[in-house]
Amino acid sequence: MSNGRRSKGGGLGPSNAAAAPRGVLLIVVAVALGVLLLWKGLGASEFAVAPTPEETATTTTEGVTTDTTDGPEAPTETGIDGEPLDTTTTTIFPVATLPPNEVTVLVANGARISRAATSVTDRITPAGYTLLAPANADVTTQTTIFYRSGFLNEAKGLMDFLELDDPNLLVSMPARGLAVPEGSVERVGQADIVVILGSDGLIISE
Repeated sequence: MSNGRRSKGGGLGPSNAAAAPRGVLLIVVAVALGVLLLWKGLGASEFAVAPTPEETATTTTEGVTTDTTDGPEAPTETGIDGEPLDTTTTTIFPVATLPPNEVTVLVANGARISRAATSVTDRITPAGYTLLAPANADVTTQTTIFYRSGFLNEAKGLMDFLELDDPNLLVSMPARGLAVPEGSVERVGQADIVVILGSDGLIISE
């Protein structure tokens, strides 16, 4: 009778003991696969290479590609000492701003040449200036073109018409007036420009 009995748990004990390690191993493998897949998914964005500055030098606006790279700079002109040359153009005398018929001119004779003032007045007439009757001035060796304040440009225009190229001939009218005889003072006061003829012969000579 005793040989036909099965002991308690006699057929199940060894089978359960072997199944437990296999289950743990499967769990470990599953976790490892999950970690591997997760790492691959994050790696594409986490380790992406940022574009270099050269790659971003070209921008696209509304379908038009524009290269923002600066072109070559224009060469700078230099002098003998290597310093940059000043290429600024300077105009010594601005262009006259008033038409000749709005400028009153007086020619005064200080050259001791007979009818010199009359001769030069006749010479200026075609230019269209408003001319006063010729006058006399105190004797002088130096020809000078005096101008009132604000008439420098017009005085330069008259000097050019007389074919003179010396800017030192242009002198601002002195506050004390000009050295002329009493009979010429009134006409000097009416003139915007006064041409004093000297014996240097710059405008007229014997």
